[in-house]
Amino acid sequence: MRLLIVEDDEEKASRLSEFMVATYGPESTVTARSLQTGLRAALEESFDLLLLDMTMTNFDRTVKEDGGRPHHFAGREILRQLQRENIHLPTIVVTQFGRFGEEAETMTLTELETELVSKYPDYLGTVHYRANADNWKLQLETLIADRFPRR
Repeated sequence: MRLLIVEDDEEKASRLSEFMVATYGPESTVTARSLQTGLRAALEESFDLLLLDMTMTNFDRTVKEDGGRPHHFAGREILRQLQRENIHLPTIVVTQFGRFGEEAETMTLTELETELVSKYPDYLGTVHYRANADNWKLQLETLIADRFPRR
């Protein structure tokens, strides 16, 4: 399995990667830290699975750059662009949030999931990640179980 993780939170990205390596032993894992680098990786390389954050910065953070404003629906934008380019990449959204957007564009996680299911056939489901609990691992395994064998 070739795995792409698009996640701007270093701790979360590291925990996702460690879990996937220990449980499924992907032959390669690429981690992208922003909407732009995640989209570029997904468009330029071939992957078997995408673990995708929903809210992240537009650009990578550096010592001199903060990555720009958080993009509340960055993950949805990546899915939209993949569909537009006719790239079929099974995707699991991994998020820490239950609400997305601001003011008039606010959406609950349930509403977002309903939209993703209806618009993106490669969307497999959502994992609600919590740094202080491990139940996200079981959620992730459940969504992956039919596609990739455990190590």
